[in-house]
Parts: sequence; structure tokens; C-alpha cells
Amino acid sequence: MRWTALLLGAALLGGLPAVTVPAAATAASAADVPQVVIDGLTPGNYSGTCAAPVTYNVAGHVELPPGPATTVAYSWQLDDKELRGATLSFPESAQPRSQAVSATWNYGTSNVGAHRVRLVAQGGTAEQGFNFSCGPAAPPAYVTVSGMLTPSRVGECASPFGLRAEAVVMADRDTEIQYRIVVDGVPGWVRSEQVRGGVKAQIGDLWYSSARSSGTGRVRVEILNHNKPVKEETYLWSCRAAPSPVPYVRISEFTPMAYYGDCAEAPWLTAHAAFRAPAGARIDYRWLMAGTQLDTKSLIVPESGILSVQAPAWRQESKQSGNLTLEVLNNNQPTLTSTQRVVCR
Repeated sequence: MRWTALLLGAALLGGLPAVTVPAAATAASAADVPQVVIDGLTPGNYSGTCAAPVTYNVAGHVELPPGPATTVAYSWQLDDKELRGATLSFPESAQPRSQAVSATWNYGTSNVGAHRVRLVAQGGTAEQGFNFSCGPAAPPAYVTVSGMLTPSRVGECASPFGLRAEAVVMADRDTEIQYRIVVDGVPGWVRSEQVRGGVKAQIGDLWYSSARSSGTGRVRVEILNHNKPVKEETYLWSCRAAPSPVPYVRISEFTPMAYYGDCAEAPWLTAHAAFRAPAGARIDYRWLMAGTQLDTKSLIVPESGILSVQAPAWRQESKQSGNLTLEVLNNNQPTLTSTQRVVCR
């Protein structure tokens, strides 16, 4: 007891080091504090029209080290006001854990100025500043449609078949074009395409037909934004019965793409086709335009027994229609010829 008292006295007088309690016993390790990260803010700094509300999206994630199951409360704060809060459940894991979080809000003319968005989670904080300003709306881009490709299909019609139409477009500046195709009065899905100013681009879409006999129709490409140009042309299909007896390899469909356009430049053309043959068969084939060889390839028929192919795009320097031929060079050597139409307007 006497020695114990002396030791305690010495510690109090500074003669011996004082006994301390490990930090881990009194507080959570810094490694246990959630790590938070802001991954992206869209649109970030904004300067443009505010005629309609501008939607902001922010995305981030909350990270935890390996450990037992736990929950973490987090919140998004916009200019020091809570925008959204919730609780995340993390299962027990021997690996680091992470969960994505996000928030959305709208700004208008009353929100012009500097702002900051912050992600907070039980001691972890990340923030990002941005500016929001309103100005006059930029004038719409001017889009022209100089040509259109429509299908001229020859093939079997025992089951629904796909058809495609394309338009050749150009905008006077870099922009996004929103468009749709309308087939025989029935509109398709709205699509979008980023195009470069002053550079021709092709836009298009696919649809399916259940026709069982030959016919023609009308397909239209509608640009839905900017100056909203429209172009409409004819498409056609010709139904043929499958040959009997069924050959080892047959050309089940053959679709040259007809061109309608201004022909200021030699039009780009292409064609689609499909072979039917046993899976694993090798097909050596080639395309010929007015007797001039375009392409020769060897391909293996997949498990479906249907091999779809497309001719490489070429320029029709004559700017006139011609005969397009597809030849199989091995097996039973089927061949098919059809008209590749070019209509200059």
C-alpha cells in the first residue's frame, strides 16, 4: 500500500508518466467516419435561357470501410438548407462498402447567382460550388434534309421482317437533332442524334412488317426540333415463296436501299440481305454493282440458321439506278439481282 501511494504521488507530481486510456476506447476511429464524394453535378455552371425551369441533378456516394452491419444518415444541402435526407443500411462486409445517392431540383430566374451543394454523412462532408445565370435563348439551328434512303425488299414473307429508312441531314452548327420516322401514318419512337455543324450525317430507324403479299408504302422522316424539316418517300417489298426443295443455302431476303435526293454529290448507297443455311455452314459471297465487284467475304452461319449481312456503303458516281447482285460463291451458289434505285430531285 505504501509503494502504491508513492507511485500515485509521483505520477501526480510528474515524476512518472501518467496512465492514459487508449483513444479507441473513448471515441470512434477516424477510419469509421463515412467518406462522402460528389461524383457529378449537371448542368454545373449554367448560363442560358430560363424560359422553362432548369433541372439540376447531383450524384455522389457514401463509403464505409469493412466492418459490421450499420446504418448511416446522410443529407444533401443546397445553400445550407437541407434538400433531401435519408438513412442508408450497410450490411456486414469484409470489404469496403459504398452506396450511391442523388438529388434533383429546379432553378429559374429567381435563382441567379452563386450556389453550393453539399453532401453530409455523420462527420463526412463534400461540397461543390457553381454559378447559375439566365440569358436570351439561343436561336434554333437550321437543319436541311438532302436525301433519303428507303428499302426495296425482295424476300420471304412467312414471318415478320425488318425494314429501315434513313435520311441525310446537315445542321449549321453542332447540335442535337430529335426525330422520328412515320410509316404509313404510324409514328415511331422519338430518337436523337448529335451532329456536327456543316457535316452531313445519316439518321434513321427500324420497323417491322407483317405483310404476307407484295406492296408499297410511304415512310416519312420528321425532324421535331429546330426548323422541323420533313421528307417523305416510297418504300416497297416483294414477297417470294421459299424454294422447294429447300436448298442448302438460300438468300431469304435482299434489300437494296433506294436513294431520293438532290444528288448535288454522288449519293452514298448500301444494301441489306440475309442467308438461311444450317448452323456452322461457311458462306463465301460477294456484292456486284452493275457488274463491278463491291465486296467479297466469308462468314459462318450462327446457331439461329440466319446470317444477316450489309453491303459496304459506296458512292454511286453515275447518279443513276443500276442492278445490284448478291452472289454466293460456294455450296449451291444461289444468286439474286435487284434494282438499286437512284432518284435525283
